[in-house]
Formats: sequence, C-alpha cells, structure tokens
Amino acid sequence: MITDMQLVFLILIITTICFLIPRFRADLVAISSLLALLLTGLIDVPEAFAGFSNSVVIMVAALFIVGAGVFQSGLAQKAGDLLVKSTGNSELKLTIFMLALVAVLSGFISNTGTVAILLPIVVSLCRQMQLHPGKLLIPLAFASSMGGALTLIGTAPNLIASQSLHDAGYGALNFFSFTPIGLIMLLGGILYLWFIGRRMLDKPVDNKDGTSGTFDAAELVDQYGITNFIFSVKVPQESSIIGHTIKQLHLPSTYHITVLELIKEGASSLLNLAGRTQSQRITVEPSYVVEAGDTFLIFGEEDAVIKLCNETGMTLYKGEAYQLEDSHLAEVILTPQSRLLNQTIKEVNFREKYGLSVLAMKHQFRPAKKATADEKLLYGDSILVHGKWKDINLLSAEKNDTVVLKSSAEDTDPANTTKKSRIAGVILFFMLLAMVFEWVPAVVAIVVAALLMVFTGCVRQTDQAYHAINWQTVILIACMLPMATALEKTGGVTFMSEGLIQSLGAIGPIAVLAGLYAITSVFSQFISNTATAVLLFPVAILTAEQLGVSPFPMVMAVAFSSSMAFATPVATPPNAMVMAAGKYTFLDFVRVGIPLQLLIGLIAVLLLPFFFPF
Repeated sequence: MITDMQLVFLILIITTICFLIPRFRADLVAISSLLALLLTGLIDVPEAFAGFSNSVVIMVAALFIVGAGVFQSGLAQKAGDLLVKSTGNSELKLTIFMLALVAVLSGFISNTGTVAILLPIVVSLCRQMQLHPGKLLIPLAFASSMGGALTLIGTAPNLIASQSLHDAGYGALNFFSFTPIGLIMLLGGILYLWFIGRRMLDKPVDNKDGTSGTFDAAELVDQYGITNFIFSVKVPQESSIIGHTIKQLHLPSTYHITVLELIKEGASSLLNLAGRTQSQRITVEPSYVVEAGDTFLIFGEEDAVIKLCNETGMTLYKGEAYQLEDSHLAEVILTPQSRLLNQTIKEVNFREKYGLSVLAMKHQFRPAKKATADEKLLYGDSILVHGKWKDINLLSAEKNDTVVLKSSAEDTDPANTTKKSRIAGVILFFMLLAMVFEWVPAVVAIVVAALLMVFTGCVRQTDQAYHAINWQTVILIACMLPMATALEKTGGVTFMSEGLIQSLGAIGPIAVLAGLYAITSVFSQFISNTATAVLLFPVAILTAEQLGVSPFPMVMAVAFSSSMAFATPVATPPNAMVMAAGKYTFLDFVRVGIPLQLLIGLIAVLLLPFFFPF
C-alpha cells in the first residue's frame, strides 16, 4: 500500500517531468498538481487555495504593475538612452556599463522586462560598433539574473525566502539583506564575463546577419531569404483593376500574395528608393483605390505574381526590383511568456491585430523561410514583419509578447516626451523608501505603488495594468505553495532533510549548505526558479533546525541558487529571449554558463556563513 508521503513524491516527480516538457505550460502543470493533491486527500480545500491569499503572490502581481509603469512611462527607456550616451565607441565601456545597468534595473523591476527594454538597444549599439551581438547578449541575460538577486523585490525567490522565514518564526529579511553578497557575486560575474565569457562568444561580424553600422532593409530581406518573393508591378492605363479597392481584389485569397507598398508616379527613380519619405512610399490600406500608373511592391510566389499580371493587365517590372522602405520593416522576437506562442499566424490575426504583415520567420536552429498562414509561432522564434512605422512602434510596446529587435522606425511613444517618467521615478523611489525603513509592510508599499502607477497614468489604462501581470508566474507560485504544505504534512520535508544530514551532516553545516546550493542549482536549470524555491525552502529551514544552526544561510543559499541559472537557454526567460537575437546554440550557454555557475556557487558557499553565521 502506497503511503501518503510516497504519493506526494510521485505527484512531485510527475509534476517535475511535466515542467521539463516545453509543450506543457508551467502554470497548467502547477494547477494540475494542485488538483491532484486535493483530490487524493493529501491537502484539504483551505490548504489547497491558501496560496492565492499569500502576501508573496499579491506582491509579485503588484510588482508587475509597478514594472509596467516604469516601462510605459519611458523611465526604463531613459536608462537605455543613458547606455547609448555613456558608451561612446568603446567595447569595454559598452560591456561594463551594460552589465551594471541591467543588474541595477533588475534589482528593482522584472528581469524579463529589463532585458526586453535593453535588448534592441544593445543590438543597435553592436551594429554601430561592428560587433557581433552574440558577444554581448548572453552577458546581458546573465547580468539580469545576478541583478535580480541584489534586493528583496528583485526576484520572486527572494520574496518567498523572506516569507518562509517569517512563517517559521525567524522574522522576515529586510530590503537589502541580499545586497552585500549579491554585489560580490555581480562583481565576480562581470569580471568573468569580460575576461573569459566574452572570449568564448567572440564571433566575426557578418554584415549579412544584419550587423552593419546602420539599419539596412536589403540586408534584413537577404538574411531572411525572401529577396526572390518581392516583385514590382505597374498598373497601366488599360488595366481591369483600376477603380477597385485593394480589398475588392481579394488578392491574398485568390493569388496568395500580399500588397506591401505603393510607389506613386511622382518618384524620381525606379531604383534605390530605400530611405525616401512616406509621401513617396505608402503602405497600402485595404480601402486604397487603384489608379493608373500606380506601382506596387508585392510579396508572394513568382508564379502567382505572373498569373495576377496576366489576368489583370498589370505589368511586371523586369529590371532590378524596388527596395522595401527601411522604416516599414522590423525584426521581432517572441518573449518566453508571449500569448502568441503555439498559435498559427492565421490564428493570431497578425495583420488585423497589429496592422503588420509577417513575411518570414526563423525557428530555433533552422534557416529562415517564407512565412505561411498555417505556420505556428514557437518558443524562440524570430519573425520579419512589414507595415507602417506607427504600427511597428505599437508592436514594440507589447513587451509581454514581443520585442522589436531591429527597426529604423521612429519612436513616437508620447510617454517618452512627457513628465510621466519623472512621476514613475518618484513613485518607485518612495516605494523603496517605505520598504527599506519599514514604514508599512512590504506588501502594502508595493500595492500602493502599483495603484499610484495607474492613477497617475504611468500605466496608461487599467486594462493594461491587468495585462502587465504575468499570470503564469502568479498562478505558478499560488499553486506550488500547497505542494510544500503537502510535503510538510506527510513527512516528505523531514525525509529530504534527514537525507541531506545523513550524507553531508558529518562533514559540517558548510557541506550541507553546499549540498543545498548544488541541488537547487540543478533543479533551477530545467524548471522554474520559483517552483524550485517553494519546494526547497522548507527543506532548508528544517535541515538547519535539525543541525541546530541558524536557518538564514541555508535559506539564502536556496534563494541565490534558484536565481543564478546560467547553464541552459530554458533556465530563465532572459536566457530564452537572447537566444534568437544572438544566434546562439544550446552549447553556447553550457560553455559560458557552467563556469559562471561554479564561480557564483563558490562565492555563495564561502561568504554566506560570514554574512549570516550559523
């Protein structure tokens, strides 16, 4: 007969395996795990749903809104502009200042959001300085993880660590409890990335990969392999389509082609038109009425374009084709939490939703190809889109779903030219003061700050505040907390704690601390750092109690280790985000990440007993 403890471990093992399978969403796995514990009677209803009233869950949700205010107000963008102004043309300045900036920002707002802001800026700077972006993007992702461990609110495991100690009767951690060791880890990480890690990522600049000094639409079109799908056609006086709207022609359904741009007759040259003003280049609306003399840029198969010309009387331009307008193109990557993942381009309604046409896409480790309506958008994809620069900028604001990596579109976000960024800065500053000096409980300070971000317009609409919350993370935390409860009730925590003590306790508490750090580190490479932390904090506290030592160094070891995940591209959302942009392989993360993992672990094991004595 299986015991309750064995049943909990069975559910935990199945849950962990499901976390490892990319096709299963982590939040749905966590909900299923919660229901399994409830339906088997291992926990009761109040215990099952207690996580949703936990103050950590409330704080994490509110922090996403605070972060949205920082991003939408333009405050984070101003930090990125500071990076541009401070680097000059020095690779050393760019690398060191970038690592320091992303670490500081990640200490106060979402790691993923910070990387989403700085990623296109770093790529653009690399183009200007003739550096391959792959040289800097893994360091960018790693620095965001190290920066998240600097403060209490930098990452969810830190908040859970403080709450776990408070619930166990040891008192909560303060805002800067993590900072001294976190700063030493960050310094060690920066030195490693500059002197060693950067050299492992040294790649030659290839202008065909879009790393030339300025944005060039022709390079991007060539990189995505769609040069042979762009055609110029002219409407002669006798054409049958004159007087019809583009919508009435039903070109996508009839010929499987897309009309991208219109060049009016006033253009002075048929060639080298990239970079001309919008008055000469127009992105075609469905309501546009075709006129004689119009020249269109059409995207599609050559046979389909020839058929169109034969049936409508249009003339296919035989010479060199027009260049697409620079400001009408953008390269976009999908974030790990994007709502567009696992949907086809047709299901997303990309053109209707964003006003943009998807021309081509690149799956991980595969060459680029022309996009089709039934093509699924997958984890790690990058896509090439075409449309108005205003629509491209609107897409770039969707930081939860997409990051516009390369674009020459103008920045028209009005928040960047208003006083909203100052207001957001003041709100963030007073939130931090309230937490540091403990004027009010941390959860109150964060919720008030989130509300002020909405009331002051830093988050432009209430709906956007809800949209800013990463509900996957919130649900994951709320649903995994009962797993820790079930392990404690059935003796599973005691079992794991006794196993650690029996194997390493004879050597001493430092060996046990190192063992906890190593176990957490392995788990965090493959499953959520939040889930890892929730499961192992009770083990850390009970192990310390059984050893008769302070639980603080043990809990801090789990907190730091769960956040410092460098060895795989799926370990953290920032790792996944930079993979496509930097054209990395899985091995790149292994080669650069494992030595950094060992270095940070060594620093933690040596310094934790010094700052938090046993």
